[in-house]
Amino acid sequence: MMDLANIFMIAAIIVAIVLAVTEAIKKTFKINNQYMPITSVVIGIFIGLVIWPLSEYPVYVMLMAGFIAGLTASGTFDLLKAAKKKVNCNDLHIQTKFITVQ
Repeated sequence: MMDLANIFMIAAIIVAIVLAVTEAIKKTFKINNQYMPITSVVIGIFIGLVIWPLSEYPVYVMLMAGFIAGLTASGTFDLLKAAKKKVNCNDLHIQTKFITVQ
């Protein structure tokens, strides 16, 4: 019997592959950022299918794990994009207060 813990464990392994492949495809084909989430999901499902013959799990489990990995990768991509936009080293202003001890 298959439980969700195993599916999430497989997805956690696949997500690193999905992130790398998605980033490579983005750089190679100059894909618009608005299409990156669906690209990540499709790549996740594809990688789940490719890995399926090497696993002991049924195909639907690997498809679901690939789908979850794609969603996770797209969320990670969006999070990194937002963090990069928010924290730009050139625009970082640090305010300091000096306290004198008497």
